[in-house]
Amino acid sequence: MITQLSTTFGSWNILNQIKKNNPSREMVVLSGTSSQTDLQLVDVSGKDSVFQTPIDYSVINQYGESSWRGFFRFAFFNLPDEELRVFDSKVNHLMSAPEAPVGLQRLLVLEPKKHKNERVLLTIWQLDSDYSLWKRSASYTPFKTYTNGTYQFRDTNYTAYDLN
Repeated sequence: MITQLSTTFGSWNILNQIKKNNPSREMVVLSGTSSQTDLQLVDVSGKDSVFQTPIDYSVINQYGESSWRGFFRFAFFNLPDEELRVFDSKVNHLMSAPEAPVGLQRLLVLEPKKHKNERVLLTIWQLDSDYSLWKRSASYTPFKTYTNGTYQFRDTNYTAYDLN
């Protein structure tokens, strides 16, 4: 179980060089689903960031396999203090369900280190269609509340990308 992760963005050349310069680190390159030039490098080693301009997260909860392959969905929420507890409770309920949504490999609840009232729900799916099915299921319903404009919701989708 990791307690933190860091991300950075850049070109193929820059991210490839960072990865080569840090061979002892487990890093995953993600390619945006809407643009293959939208690249993100995620350091999943759990160690302090080696990036010059990192976005650092504390991992406050996690569920599932240790897989870092598949379809990645980052959902960002800005929540008031009283709603943070409710949101976290809904995520805990999802994680303790007898069966995970079909295709869900991993779920991480992230807290940006510079923004304590934000949550990032990082889900990793076998296929993007698995996420689409979950979004229409009953287990997704408790999260629909947070996708309106009230909570400054935004999301991004990526797939694991091999630099080699």
